[in-house]
Amino acid sequence: MTQTAEQERRFSRQTRLAEIGPRGQARLAAARVRLGGPGFAGEIERRYVVAAGLQLAADDPTVDPDEIDRAADVRTLELRHEAAREVAAGALRALAAVRAALAGGAP
Repeated sequence: MTQTAEQERRFSRQTRLAEIGPRGQARLAAARVRLGGPGFAGEIERRYVVAAGLQLAADDPTVDPDEIDRAADVRTLELRHEAAREVAAGALRALAAVRAALAGGAP
């Protein structure tokens, strides 16, 4: 997938990371994820996933939602406030989606 100038600018920080690079960013752009987080946690998840460059899928996702659920265990963070737990849950699910997309191989 060829990036537009706007996409290159938008994702320039990610592509400079050794863990992502241009090939990883292409994987992220090709990945489709169906989100499953409820409420505010789901909104945080959606924002992070879209900001990373993944596409939202209504059906047939390339990133398995069950894999995301297993990776997002906010209880281990031992946060005291519900709002902080919701933000952390959304962020962890988004991070799991990004990792799953990157592990998916070449686009």
